[in-house]
Amino acid sequence: MPSIPTSRHLKVWLDEAGRALERGTDEARRWLATPTGRRVRALAAQVLIVSAPFALRHPFFKTPVGRLIEVAGGAALLMKVAELIRDWEPAELGTVAS
Repeated sequence: MPSIPTSRHLKVWLDEAGRALERGTDEARRWLATPTGRRVRALAAQVLIVSAPFALRHPFFKTPVGRLIEVAGGAALLMKVAELIRDWEPAELGTVAS
């Protein structure tokens, strides 16, 4: 019968998960700084810009909260996020071969 993990074991597992997440985030930032990463960011931004009007037809935007977001400029917000993704340049964290 498996035993229940102790709080010490849980803390070790959470620490390991946090370190793995941090390493993955750093690697993703390095990759996004490569020419391939820049192309992917530009493509993601274009998809968001083109799909913004369709996204706003989702049933969520028929709810009171959805209507509030829509009135507040949901499409403009999505386009701004897309522009930020496209224009973001990560700080130099090292080089990664693409």
